[in-house]
Amino acid sequence: MSDKQQKKKQKRKKRRASANLASNSWLEMIAMAVRTPVFDHERAIYTNRTLRFGQVSAVGFDFDHTLAIYNCPALDDLAGKLVADRLVEHEGIPREWVDEIPAPGFARKGLILDLDEGVLLKTDRYGHVLRAFRGRHKLTVGQKRKLYGDRDIIPHVTDRDRFIQVDHAFSRPEILLWSAIVDHTEAGERRKQWQRIRHHTDTIHRDGSLKQVITADPAKFIIPDPRTEALLVHLRATGKKVFLLTNSEWEYTSAMMNTVLGRDEEAGEGWLDLFDLVVVEARKPKYFDAKRGKPSKPGPQEKVLLGGNLDEIEGHIGSTGNEVLYVGDHIYADLISSKKNVYWRTMLVVPELEEELTVQSGMPGIVRQLREVDERRTGTEREVMHWKAVEACLLSIEDVIESDFKGLRKLRHECSVARKQATDTLKDFIRQRETLRSRLSTATNTHWGSLFRAGSELTHYGRQLEDYACTYTSRATNLLFYPPSHYFRSPMDYLPHELESM
Repeated sequence: MSDKQQKKKQKRKKRRASANLASNSWLEMIAMAVRTPVFDHERAIYTNRTLRFGQVSAVGFDFDHTLAIYNCPALDDLAGKLVADRLVEHEGIPREWVDEIPAPGFARKGLILDLDEGVLLKTDRYGHVLRAFRGRHKLTVGQKRKLYGDRDIIPHVTDRDRFIQVDHAFSRPEILLWSAIVDHTEAGERRKQWQRIRHHTDTIHRDGSLKQVITADPAKFIIPDPRTEALLVHLRATGKKVFLLTNSEWEYTSAMMNTVLGRDEEAGEGWLDLFDLVVVEARKPKYFDAKRGKPSKPGPQEKVLLGGNLDEIEGHIGSTGNEVLYVGDHIYADLISSKKNVYWRTMLVVPELEEELTVQSGMPGIVRQLREVDERRTGTEREVMHWKAVEACLLSIEDVIESDFKGLRKLRHECSVARKQATDTLKDFIRQRETLRSRLSTATNTHWGSLFRAGSELTHYGRQLEDYACTYTSRATNLLFYPPSHYFRSPMDYLPHELESM
């Protein structure tokens, strides 16, 4: 058989494989639609602010980690090795330092870097430090108190850029390298080491060395989801404009899109028909600032623009403000900027949500148990306070009355017994709560616990999600399981005094 015949045979085999994959995906999608999202909470879309999807006339998507689902272990390993090699070659860092990185699960979104102290932090919504690691060593309560006391570590108050928020999946290799190097770094050098890591990370993205490896073998780094194409077709069929808005370059986006869609890698640029507009090299978050955005340049295809600004894209799609839903994974570049500057409706894609819901489903009832124990703890705590107040009143009466009445002694004894019983019950509820919290937290992530919750409070990341994401979900394609006129209703908010009356 000639080389030409072999190539034709391989192409036919690929087409059959793609057809089988598409067929299987449609069967899976139909099966999922029967039970999603009512029963499968991992595929649900959760709502912070009420959204009438029927009033949305245009839906936009980010590319990386939104439409493109990466094989994160492979991608992180590649990026980490490329940066490590440059740190060794250009900065003189010993190879053994960068070879001693922590396990991949140690690095995750939502953490805070303290560059001066070389510490990685998890804070609650108010900035209180809850967990902290210097390198791979967890700080004790005493060490945390010595470093931070009771003050708040508020990430958006930069304190000379001392605190850096880890807000994107691409940051994980940086955190792992930083955690390996900081153990060998003196206090005055820690900031410089972070700047070196950042410089070389930016370099491998800018000079194409990272993307050159990825585009040479897209199937190794991308997890194709044929539901992605079904979603784009569905949205356009229901009358909504669909656009892509990404910081990635055209060459990279074009080279990866067919793999993202589960199509043959050599299918060409037919995927453009799925979009009304494609904007690459957008330079988000600057793109959402009309004063800083620059005019776009024509792309290689008619519906492709290079860069541009907010006014241009709204003019092209014919929709403005809350008529637009933008779906992205970057809490700052995709959501906070678009929400603050242009009032687009937002959907945050959080892959970690699926992981946490899977953990909770494997521990049935644990969240409900935790809530019930916490409610009982609160009630018992008030009971203890009540008996303490009564005892204090009886003591004050004893000081005033000269003779100690028998009835007074009896009342004091009864109050003491009641207080002790309530205190013992309270201690038991506290132990139960801490046990449940520890089980849930450790199962989610052995180092950091939940991405969204820190004890009874939201994390800083959880607060941002609550403030800026109208909706959030684990995958962009979960939108496929909702009709085009769906009413995403937010749950009712309650003040503490309202909860008391329930």
